[in-house]
Amino acid sequence: MSFGNLSNFDHNTQTWKTWRCRLTQWFIANDINVVKDPAGVKRRAILLSTLSESTYKLAADLVLPKEVQEVPYEDIVSALDNHFTPKSVGFGERHRFYAATQLPQETPSQWAARLRGLTAQCDFSNVEEALRDRFIMGMLPGVEKEKMYVQELAGLTFARAVELTESLRSARAAAAASAATEAVVTELYKIGKRSPTRVPQSAKVKCSVCGYSNHKAAECRFASYTCRKCNEKGHLRRMCKRVNYVVTEENDEGDDDDGKIYNIRSLRGEPLIEAVCVNGIRMNFEIDSGSAVTVMSVDTYNEHFKNIPLLSTNKKLLSYSGDVLGCAFRAQLLVEWRGRARQLDVYVVRDGGPPLLGRDFIAQFQLQLTPVYKCATTRDTLKLIQEQYPAVFSDKLGQFNKYKVNLRLKESAHPIFFKPRPVAFALREKVEKEINRLVGLGVLRPVEHSDYASPIVPVLKRDGSVRICADYSVTINKQLVVEQYPLPTVNELFSKLYGGQKFTKLDLSMAYGQFCLDEESQKLTCINTHKGIFAYTRLVFGLASGPSIFQRAMDTVLAGLDGTLCLLDDVLITGRNDSEHLERLHQVLQRLQDAGFVLQKSKCGSLKVNLE
Repeated sequence: MSFGNLSNFDHNTQTWKTWRCRLTQWFIANDINVVKDPAGVKRRAILLSTLSESTYKLAADLVLPKEVQEVPYEDIVSALDNHFTPKSVGFGERHRFYAATQLPQETPSQWAARLRGLTAQCDFSNVEEALRDRFIMGMLPGVEKEKMYVQELAGLTFARAVELTESLRSARAAAAASAATEAVVTELYKIGKRSPTRVPQSAKVKCSVCGYSNHKAAECRFASYTCRKCNEKGHLRRMCKRVNYVVTEENDEGDDDDGKIYNIRSLRGEPLIEAVCVNGIRMNFEIDSGSAVTVMSVDTYNEHFKNIPLLSTNKKLLSYSGDVLGCAFRAQLLVEWRGRARQLDVYVVRDGGPPLLGRDFIAQFQLQLTPVYKCATTRDTLKLIQEQYPAVFSDKLGQFNKYKVNLRLKESAHPIFFKPRPVAFALREKVEKEINRLVGLGVLRPVEHSDYASPIVPVLKRDGSVRICADYSVTINKQLVVEQYPLPTVNELFSKLYGGQKFTKLDLSMAYGQFCLDEESQKLTCINTHKGIFAYTRLVFGLASGPSIFQRAMDTVLAGLDGTLCLLDDVLITGRNDSEHLERLHQVLQRLQDAGFVLQKSKCGSLKVNLE
């Protein structure tokens, strides 16, 4: 009988370091050790059997050309360690620490815990001071952050900052609750009974003129009235079928509307979502500029605010067809947005959809809804995302940090050395300039001697510069062991992107050049030029195994992400709506950033209706 519960490991959703610690403790609890399992066969079997399909495939790729079931347990663990725990760079880790900000759904304690985890590789001389500073500076805008900024620096520790922030948050929520309890407590949906009026069953059909059901349309006294919406006779405004917008709040004046509210939601376009803090709880609301009031469903109320008493209201909500929605109560809630707080009446409906921010919210918080607000979700999206992932959109050359590429030769391979081909005098200066640029980037390095050397073919680009292409077809391509990894077909491309409404294209800057070659492979890629011999330190176009190596690595990095596909040096992303699209885009950028990749900003396009 085994002790404990060891769940399967999936690298797409779990952290290797944490799961490996659990595996080690599980071995200890079940008395599985080197003494009882000296060859590691049992430990290897347990490890491999608890890996998900995608992680098992990844482990098998990492130990190639050996079969994973034949590799010692320690070697498999070491390969996974190297893959999931890249060598940390001090300044890179500190950059991640100082760029971190509190997420909307995080409490101060959760934000503090995540921030402490980012200090593991930062090597700060004073960790507590760095934590305190970043904790306060990275907080979400609001009352708590303003309060922390006025604290005395000398006597404020990290622990004290977290404690004060939690206290302020709790006090704010308690104040909102106590303010609401002063109102009369009313039972939900308990409506006073009216004296019954018996109406014949045949007369309960709603009048198409005024909306009441105690008479027929032919007998309605409002039949000669003129509608104030369409200026046609025969019905009142509330029964007008041309009403094409939302929520208008009326008092006891005009057309006998009796204080009703009309609610119609937009049928096209993506909703405008805004995150607000309601009684200390972070929530996403849909902005509805046609709605006169702020509304939430009874399910949302019961989930978050059932301790807040409901107050009765005389307002009525009408759907587009004129049906009365179940709303007899409102709740007074403390709403915070962008550092400002207001007490707001939120109306509770029985069968509501997502919570709505109405014109009462827009007026109190002076929210400006302009055409630019809408454009920000399309034109400026990529710019905003670039600010969140500065490492991915850097001007520097990226470096894949999971492993170095190894080029394998056939057993019958032998060195081939070509002399430099003559270069036209008109191109010599441009070729030399390109060689110097690649040396400066670290893509090329000069060597004095090499057994292998390939000639170059300079290609003139549209902008007048030159691209240097190595002609490996006459040297090592015939001697390379080419990896058999398929590129995505057209059918696979359309299958992956099926159902997408808009598309984002991310272009890897010098895609192959972001993969480092090991020392032995660099010797095979040497090029012979009129300036001497140079060895490539990065994967280069023209190698027979290059596309397979690149595609395998990219598929591994992006494994498990829906609506995402890598084709050559482009990453394509889509989603059924903008919200899902942006969520996937953030996931892809995080994966690329963790792997060390860099994108070319000028060639990236976000939320396009079509791509070429």
